Amino acid sequence: MFHIPPRTKWMAAALTIAAASALAPAGGALAAVGTPAVAGQYTYTAKLNIGDEANSRACSAVLVHANWVLTATSCFAKTPGAAVAAGKPALKTTAKIGTATLDVVKIVPRSDRDVVLARLSKPVSGVAPIKVAAAQPAVNAAVTAAGFGRTKTAWVQTKVHTAAFGVTSSDATTLALTGKGTDAICKGDTGGPLVNGNGELAGINNRSWQGGCLGTPATETRTGAIASRADGLQDWIRKTAFHAPGDMTNDGIADLAAIWGDGNLYLYPGDKAKGLAGTSTAQLGGTTWATAKQLAAGDFNGDGISDLMSVWNDGTLHLYKGDGKGKVTDGVTVTEGASSWGPVKQFTAGDFTGDGVADLMAVWNDGTLHLYKGKGDGQLASETKVNTGGNTWSTVKLLPGGDFNGDGIADLMAVWNDGTLHFYPGDGTGQIGDGVTVPLGGSTWGTVLHMTAGDFSGDGIADLMAIWNDGSLHLYKGDGKGGITDGVAMMGGTSWKTMLQLT
Repeated sequence: MFHIPPRTKWMAAALTIAAASALAPAGGALAAVGTPAVAGQYTYTAKLNIGDEANSRACSAVLVHANWVLTATSCFAKTPGAAVAAGKPALKTTAKIGTATLDVVKIVPRSDRDVVLARLSKPVSGVAPIKVAAAQPAVNAAVTAAGFGRTKTAWVQTKVHTAAFGVTSSDATTLALTGKGTDAICKGDTGGPLVNGNGELAGINNRSWQGGCLGTPATETRTGAIASRADGLQDWIRKTAFHAPGDMTNDGIADLAAIWGDGNLYLYPGDKAKGLAGTSTAQLGGTTWATAKQLAAGDFNGDGISDLMSVWNDGTLHLYKGDGKGKVTDGVTVTEGASSWGPVKQFTAGDFTGDGVADLMAVWNDGTLHLYKGKGDGQLASETKVNTGGNTWSTVKLLPGGDFNGDGIADLMAVWNDGTLHFYPGDGTGQIGDGVTVPLGGSTWGTVLHMTAGDFSGDGIADLMAIWNDGSLHLYKGDGKGGITDGVAMMGGTSWKTMLQLT
């Protein structure tokens, strides 16, 4: 009888397949662990190599965000059952997804089940992350496991294999599975995805009896397996993967960049409790920032640190990479658009496509709104016109971007010339939905001089910072529904009135 041991035992047992596990496709396996997946399917499955030649192991993983894969915590344990700490992996780890091989730079274990999020050194392009299931699979439901583990005849795999399973039982965090026919999960498959009939992530493969897998005694024929449930992890994944736009100090809180009337650029670190910490850091360039026409903050190179983009008075666009310590490096010219950026009336950044890289939204002098998708290397792709609003955007006075509804996609807030504030939800394709009036403040927003967005409270929801015409700076916390709460005055009194740019 297949037995599900208590947590202390399964953590120790996990390494019997953690440093190795494999899988077979639904629809009749030809080997104990199946045949390679059909080209173009299960492309979100990653192969993990952990350690060096003297101490190496292999696991599988699944892409759940452009910068993050989900896998089994036990894959990273130095010895079976050993604790795994959050932070940089103890052993060098790489993840191969498609043709890209990327370093794993950070891991975040889950405390209640054998799963861990692993951050990649840069975002994956050309591969769509899997959607996490909202509900657990029912008993007897058909599911498919995928991974790069052993098969019946081979030790090492370069292609994803799949295996068909049925759910036999479940508890709050795990699923018990039985292989269909001779399908089984083998060494190297630990951490790989368990996919339901809708193509959603139902679980993460943990351990199995490995019946029929190469290297398993012929007397072992059991194909039962255990997987960690993935449903219920959506918020944890989102909050872990979420990078606060404008975070230039690498603490998960948005910071404020401001160009003062004398042309100097300063960074004001954010503070989870107070909004702003009360300190400032002067940036390179001295007083030359006085000629900057637009300024926006976002992670344009996918390293988890916000950068700045600025349009200069000669019409060129430049990227200033954040160093993670509150400063930016020398500017690099953005080639898209050459010197044509001068006529841009409004300018904001945010991840409008959900790939983990900041994009630009720009209102041009003809009143149209355009998206420029970030490439992940600090450069931008060619423009895509935003359909909503046509050429009416010329009357927008302020246009901050941020995730105001907590779905992981950047949205827009817009102050129109009648003084009203409107919320436009991003749809993940670079387009936005119809505007909804934000009731707070009525038509008084017309007297705001500058406005920007960022997660200054650390809850994964964008907030607004606004400088009013009396020179005071106020924080308006996002409510997670596309609205904001009452403003709270920030440091500096009325001294913010001389500000030229704010982001």
